Amino acid sequence: MCWQRTRRLYIDALSNHPREIWVLAWLTLINRAGTMVLPFLSVYATTILGFSLKEAGLIMAFFGLGSFGGSYFGGKLSDTIGGRKVIIASLAFSGLGFISIQWASTLPQLMFAIFITALLGEAYRPAMSTLVAQYVPKQRFGRSMSFIRLAINLGFSAGPTLGGIIAVSLGYSWLFWIDGLTCMLGAIYFAWASWNWTVEKTSRKERKVQDAKGGLPPLRNLAYVLFLISTLLMAFSFIQWFHTVPVFLKTEWHYAENIYGLMMGAGSLLIVLIEMPIIHLVEEGGHRKSALRWGLLLLALSFVCFQFPPTLVICFVASFFMVMGEIFYLPLNNSYSLLLSPDNRRGAYMSWYWMTWSTANVLGPSLGFFLIDSLGFAFFWGMLIVLLGTSFLINQRIHAMEDVQSTG
Repeated sequence: MCWQRTRRLYIDALSNHPREIWVLAWLTLINRAGTMVLPFLSVYATTILGFSLKEAGLIMAFFGLGSFGGSYFGGKLSDTIGGRKVIIASLAFSGLGFISIQWASTLPQLMFAIFITALLGEAYRPAMSTLVAQYVPKQRFGRSMSFIRLAINLGFSAGPTLGGIIAVSLGYSWLFWIDGLTCMLGAIYFAWASWNWTVEKTSRKERKVQDAKGGLPPLRNLAYVLFLISTLLMAFSFIQWFHTVPVFLKTEWHYAENIYGLMMGAGSLLIVLIEMPIIHLVEEGGHRKSALRWGLLLLALSFVCFQFPPTLVICFVASFFMVMGEIFYLPLNNSYSLLLSPDNRRGAYMSWYWMTWSTANVLGPSLGFFLIDSLGFAFFWGMLIVLLGTSFLINQRIHAMEDVQSTG
């Protein structure tokens, strides 16, 4: 009976998605499976082009700045020309951008190429979110986002692995070509698969009518501003797992890179296996608010683990807490940004959401390592716990405001 219930749960979680969501999931899988340049960009800059670590950090900062701008313009354009056109243009032109990076040899050339590629490529994110909101009922936003995250994790588990093999055996030039051509292949696939989708843009006259009925701009919506602050605090803390945590495990706890690789690999497998059924149960049971808070609590516990003496068990317990926090928080947080956004300004709202993540990606490594260098790892982990606790309290405040509005 237990096996049958589990089987039924997986079937329910993976079925009944609209055709449009399946197309977006396949597109994401194609795109992420071809992601081969970014994981090795710092290595390419330092070992192939001979730039210093400081210069490599500057290059990655320009990627973050381009990502910030791409998120902004991608959302704005989604509200005017439609998310479908933004996705096709983003994939096609970013593909050309990835191919062109291989011919940038000086630092200014590489920073410019990275900035433009990120500017074009990151417009994809808010556009995709607006399309999800168009074709999925509000009560299933989290489930659809989790389904797309499944495609992200499946694709990203293959892309960097193949990229490492190709870089060693064939050279970095192949990475740029494959990454770029995969983006353009995704644009062709999506243009073909979505050619008969309903037009998602509204006329200028309809937008004026919608604006008159309500729908505050993102930064005039107090609940959404608080949501962005809460998301930024969480995102800054979460991405430390991909920047400062591996350095901590190597330099302070003296574990080799393969331990961190095993932790991340096991975490990715866990996400693929259980995230969708969990989010399905959460949404069916109406537990979205409590799941978000549990996600923040679990992520905080992952950093508490680093205050204990080093053991392999603690490493994997910390990784387990982080992954479970990610499972509970990320798909529901993404969908919550859609729930807070009015239909006529959804692209603008999503642009600010993804710009928040871009900001965290710019500040996370640089500010994180600066604080660690100045105050030490123990202080930094404690600071992250405080930030996540603050995010938890802000979430409670937002949910309280939401409850008041629903009963008012």
